[in-house]
Amino acid sequence: MKKKGNISKVLYTQRHHIITTMILAVILVILLLPFYWCLILSFDKTAITDLPDFSLVPHEFSIQNYRYANEMIDLGRYYMNTVMIAFVNTTIAVFFAMMCGYAFAKGNFRGKKFCFFFMLAVMMIPFESRMVPLYLIYRSMGMLNTYVPLMMGSFAYVYGTFFARQNIGAIPDSLRESAKIDGAGEWRIFLRIILPLCKPVISALGILQIVANWNAYLWPMIVIRSKEKQLISVGMAFFNASESSMYYGPRFAVVVLSAFPLVIMYLFLQKYIVQSVALSGVKQ
Repeated sequence: MKKKGNISKVLYTQRHHIITTMILAVILVILLLPFYWCLILSFDKTAITDLPDFSLVPHEFSIQNYRYANEMIDLGRYYMNTVMIAFVNTTIAVFFAMMCGYAFAKGNFRGKKFCFFFMLAVMMIPFESRMVPLYLIYRSMGMLNTYVPLMMGSFAYVYGTFFARQNIGAIPDSLRESAKIDGAGEWRIFLRIILPLCKPVISALGILQIVANWNAYLWPMIVIRSKEKQLISVGMAFFNASESSMYYGPRFAVVVLSAFPLVIMYLFLQKYIVQSVALSGVKQ
């Protein structure tokens, strides 16, 4: 009887894995199919002025859509603007989030709990409700059509601070105490001990920041008025609103080119995201 029970348990586990795998496979197909079709159409010569029927392979393979897209939209400039903003904002946001997270996790100062919960309360306020006053402030300071409004918010990465605090809190206090006995100050402990141990967290926050800056649309469109200074998401919107949007193939080529760097980044750094999510719940 015991042997039959074990066999039934094994069969149940196998069925559970099979059903789970099938469900995940269906979800994966649903998520990837639109992007895959977009990729196919970007290499389909017949999709330049007409939208062909669905196909798993291009009807007529060609890179002409990418040539047309390069002529119709200044992708190089938009790429450079977006990469620069993403790099600067990510560096600022992650570094200050790690510093604040370290202070909240290991520091001992008056008003610590109040500051932390006040910060979480601010995180609940939608950014859209702050757009108008922020716009008026930057306009009065003459900072419109510059990258300053896009960068200032990176100094207060509230979600990153919370995430960093959760992960740094899981680091044993004995490491910090040993370093203090050896004469290390807070800055040295932070730079030499905390940051190296938080590589998964830094990678995860960096990825989230890069994606957020890469996909930023509404705020850049409001504060940046010059097309030459715009980011790739707004540049794509300008392209879709222009007369050139009647060409389907180049539009799909622009979409592929804009999403390709993020896809590659996820493929190489996905393990750090998993590790960071696992660590975030170890210690409160």
